[in-house]
Amino acid sequence: MRKFLLSYWLGIALFFAIFYWDLSPIAVIINELQTNFTAYLTSLTLKEEMMNAHRILINNHYALVIEKACNGMIPYLFFLASIVAFPSTLMHKIFWAVIGYTIISSINVFRIWFVTQLVLQEVGNFSLAHDYIGNMLLVLTGLLLFLAFVKSRHA
Repeated sequence: MRKFLLSYWLGIALFFAIFYWDLSPIAVIINELQTNFTAYLTSLTLKEEMMNAHRILINNHYALVIEKACNGMIPYLFFLASIVAFPSTLMHKIFWAVIGYTIISSINVFRIWFVTQLVLQEVGNFSLAHDYIGNMLLVLTGLLLFLAFVKSRHA
């Protein structure tokens, strides 16, 4: 358990330094691509006139903005650190890294759509929809993915 926790926290530090920190050239490129990809996928779920680049137009005075913190990388990096730290075969980890990315990215697009739908009904719903329901959805997704990873391993 101690080895897992040490590896997990070191993995988080390393992954965030490489793939999320603004001073990392790799992170800048990856997060721009991921944010553009997330905005594009989100645009497919909304009326065409609602989307303007990374902005979801709610009304003339209010828009939701998909930025780096909304692109799904944070929950994915936490998930990735957990599977890298847990004992298993390399192929199993790669398989779950790809599955995890696909599912977390999909759930993140659903989360943005869901937040948009609640905010369209009432702008005051943003905090509830984004800070609580949406973020809990991503946390639960990561936990369920990690449980599935652990249950399916062949170490």
